[in-house]
Amino acid sequence: MRRRLLFGAVLFLLALSSYHYFFPKAARMGPLDRFDAAPGATVLFVPHSDDEVLAAGGLLADLQAQGAEPRVVLATAGDGFKVGAEVLYRGRVKPEQMINYGRHRVDESSSALAALGIPAEHFRFLGFPDQALHRLWVECWQPDKSCTSTSTRVSAVPYAQAWRAGAPYTGREFLGQIIDTLREMRPAVVVYPHPNEAHVDHWAMSNFVSAALEELRRTEPDWTPPAEWLYLVHRGDWPAPKGYRPGSSLTPPAGMLGGMTTWREWPLSAASVAKKEEALKQYGSQMMLMRRYLQSFIRTNEIFGTIDRVRLTEGAGPLQAIAGAAPPWEDLTWVETITDPRGDTVARDIERGADVGGVWAARDAGMLHLAAPMAARPRRPVEIRCYARVFKAGYGWSDVVGVTVQPDGSRKVDAWPADLGRASAGGPEQVKAEVRGNWVRLSLPLGALGGPDSVLLNVETRVEGVLLDRTAWRPISLDGK
Repeated sequence: MRRRLLFGAVLFLLALSSYHYFFPKAARMGPLDRFDAAPGATVLFVPHSDDEVLAAGGLLADLQAQGAEPRVVLATAGDGFKVGAEVLYRGRVKPEQMINYGRHRVDESSSALAALGIPAEHFRFLGFPDQALHRLWVECWQPDKSCTSTSTRVSAVPYAQAWRAGAPYTGREFLGQIIDTLREMRPAVVVYPHPNEAHVDHWAMSNFVSAALEELRRTEPDWTPPAEWLYLVHRGDWPAPKGYRPGSSLTPPAGMLGGMTTWREWPLSAASVAKKEEALKQYGSQMMLMRRYLQSFIRTNEIFGTIDRVRLTEGAGPLQAIAGAAPPWEDLTWVETITDPRGDTVARDIERGADVGGVWAARDAGMLHLAAPMAARPRRPVEIRCYARVFKAGYGWSDVVGVTVQPDGSRKVDAWPADLGRASAGGPEQVKAEVRGNWVRLSLPLGALGGPDSVLLNVETRVEGVLLDRTAWRPISLDGK
């Protein structure tokens, strides 16, 4: 009963906040710094058809005009958007119609890229399941655990025009295709979703590209790490203000200023804005449903973020805080690793003690220590869950490690890679947790994790099992490289 009441309260608050979603106000700030020069070889990774135009259509047009020949990699066919398919086919749709709808949306992407001047041979379509990339990341990782799309009812790529038709819907397969694409294209700049994206496919895509770059950095001796530009498409009440304003500029969301992201703009000429608008018109299936939102990206600029790499070494000197006060445990040198906007979810209204502000990290000889601050001391039981994937050369990326810190400071291990635990000293029983005021500390045994080189992690909060807040995932180097 309590969970149903909480769920009802969440729905009510979401409805109450709809005004701010449709009529948001832009952040008050000075002009953004501009990128100094045009990048060299560039690869843009996008989850859905239309993301390439919304996030970077002007950048693509400019690079192509300059002879830089950018590449675009599309992860899904958008074949999970049933509302769009029902509008297009005028009624309820069957799985085979969803696959046809996916083909239709990929054709729209081809037309949109042609409008930007991008030739067909510079467009790569992968064909993984729409609305399910997060499942590939969390659930369907191993080769024997393929996901089945809830909309198309298939568990492998069904599109003949996909790069590897018939590939299984697993996280390892998807990651492998991203790695192979990067290895083949050798970009100077990789453009992909910001880890704070709200849409499940977007933050999952960010995780996969980040994991691929980390793996290449550590396994390819001649690999030159590219610059990483991060874009936003889905982030609550952004862009602000919404609507068709081709003479206005985009600014970052107010809650994402002053945190871990440095924002810059790519100014667009009138000709680039016109090309971007023409490209957007190719998405007839999307424009029928969300014209006002899509046209919000037709502005005089495009914005991209950069995030510094986090390196932890035992006994490293202190680093300056990004946004907030340091954790209250003085036995370690803490590094602020993830910043998360305050008040960006219903946690601010349901329970401020579930509004997580980010993640700090530290390490010693045997443990990786994480500390997460809440907006306030919790008034009701709040569970804090940490999820992580660890990477070790010669092994690759592990299954997800999951640990829940209970309100009394005890911990529960939700998931643990059994092969890692068996291969090294100790095990998940060595995990420690502590609650101090509005801070939660979690300590993970590095030995039981197989002595990883790096880790990709995030933190979530729940009340009565209902998700209230989630930080971005962020890679952390554990050996200083």
